[in-house]
Amino acid sequence: MRHFWGTVAALIAKDLRLEWRRRENVTSMALFSLLLVVVIGFAFQARQMDPGVEAPGFLWIAFTFTGVLALHRTMAVERQNACLAALFLAPVDRSAIYLSKFVVNLLLLLTMEAMTIPVFSILLRVTVLPCLPELALIAFAGTVGFAAVGTLLATISSGSRLREVLLPILLYPIWVPIVVASVELTGFALTGRPMSEGSDWWTLILVFDVVFVVAGTLLFDVMLEE
Repeated sequence: MRHFWGTVAALIAKDLRLEWRRRENVTSMALFSLLLVVVIGFAFQARQMDPGVEAPGFLWIAFTFTGVLALHRTMAVERQNACLAALFLAPVDRSAIYLSKFVVNLLLLLTMEAMTIPVFSILLRVTVLPCLPELALIAFAGTVGFAAVGTLLATISSGSRLREVLLPILLYPIWVPIVVASVELTGFALTGRPMSEGSDWWTLILVFDVVFVVAGTLLFDVMLEE
């Protein structure tokens, strides 16, 4: 077990070093997220956005659309220059590859969200400071499920020449229940309603997270088969 988690940590460190050297994912996600927020800001420049109804939906639209940019490169990068074949030849459990990719995607998505929320708050005049801890917890819980299912589906689509189109087609129908729950809970946070009122939504998110993290770990080896 110690060897397994050591392998996961080594793969995470490898992917983070590559991301730090290229900085392509973070830069592209930041620019795309900023563009989405600016466009939405222009649409609502004439009036105040409703923090309980409109703001949560637009915030998660920015999170979801921007996150796909990182997810579709999850396995596509590994398939370049036979890097994936080299990983197969290494004496590592393939579920360790999934967990490392999941953690790296999660960190990238959370970084993007941390950059998006302040810009969203300023441009759309939505106050987030009073509910920032609750908002951070909701974003983390929802992003865990997004990264878990996105990493698994990115593995399926990475072998296709149309992977940029195929990934959203596979991802969004599965992602709908969790994004609805995240939007509802974000509305609770922005309007100051107690989180206990959204216990059913929390249950949905937690079950979704656990199911897809476990499913991804168990099914990743099958997904890699040609």
